[in-house]
Amino acid sequence: MNLAHRALGALALAAISLSAPAAVVLSSTSMSGSFAITGFADGTPTTFSASYSGLTGSVDLTALADGYYTVSAQGSATFVAFAGPGGTLSIDVPTATPLFTGFLGSSGLTPGSYAFTFGSALPFAIPFAFDIAYDGHASPAVMSALALLGFPFVDPAGAGTLSVSGVFNADGTSATVNFSESGLSWAGFGATLMMADAAFGAGSPNLIDGTFALRNLQISATPVPAPATLALAALALLMAGAARRRG
Repeated sequence: MNLAHRALGALALAAISLSAPAAVVLSSTSMSGSFAITGFADGTPTTFSASYSGLTGSVDLTALADGYYTVSAQGSATFVAFAGPGGTLSIDVPTATPLFTGFLGSSGLTPGSYAFTFGSALPFAIPFAFDIAYDGHASPAVMSALALLGFPFVDPAGAGTLSVSGVFNADGTSATVNFSESGLSWAGFGATLMMADAAFGAGSPNLIDGTFALRNLQISATPVPAPATLALAALALLMAGAARRRG
């Protein structure tokens, strides 16, 4: 296949990607419980863990094929760390707002949809383990929110691999999740938690805990062209323009 055909094919692929519908990656009409995140400030911020208890509600997950996506979120969430002023964080995003654009890939996950309902006992505990690789950039909305909170991030680009393992316990209301980060080109999620804990939770070092409630949460992923495809698509447009001038 010559360069012209490749460029025109890339232009077609880019058009298809831009018109592809968004896939819902995570959704929950209602979910609540207690959480405790620890291990991020013990000298190894690339490993940390979270435990959940008193879980009620449901969540639907979709594992996507590897590819380039724009990830957006909408819905509301409330986090309560302690009673009184400053102890509650409420987030309300009424329309889909982009969070990240770039490559997302996984191993240990079979593409498809999975539904989880909490609050009732399970026949047995359910272990899980998977890796998520990412390489892209945070959206302006995310960067603005981080700046308002005082985080020192100036470069929206970031890459790494997040390894996740844990177990949904047989009681149907609790879970433990372990996280490990590698190949980071930025500070990482664990270091970000450490900064948040130092800024807002000085009374409980190495621990972020409280209760949470999610309402009408939806995280979606829209396919976008890969950078190489965009480059070839741009070349196709340039070639078309040059041909028109020659004509």
